[in-house]
Amino acid sequence: MRQAIKAALLSGLVYPGSGQLILGHIFSGVSFIGLITVGFGILIYRIARRVCLIIDQVLPMLAKDAVDFKKIIASMDQAAYSSWDVELISIILVVSCWIAATLHAYFVGKRLDQQED
Repeated sequence: MRQAIKAALLSGLVYPGSGQLILGHIFSGVSFIGLITVGFGILIYRIARRVCLIIDQVLPMLAKDAVDFKKIIASMDQAAYSSWDVELISIILVVSCWIAATLHAYFVGKRLDQQED
């Protein structure tokens, strides 16, 4: 298998930056891995924080044996409709870095394949 395809598949399907690492481009590989990991970390943290807020609002209701589904749904709606700016930025960061890493790995691999021929 040609290096360009192998590197693009690794960066596109396994983890962004892994294709650059096998091609010997350590700095760009580690950069893509770092950006993607930070983006995923922020996204997971923010979503987990929203879930904890919902649980903190619902548990007191359950402890009182007064399950009011309207209040539960209202607290879930409040968490769902609050600002998603940070999460949106994280998703854009992850997707754009993923695409950039795949394309970068392919073109660097293609250049190395042409040098070998």
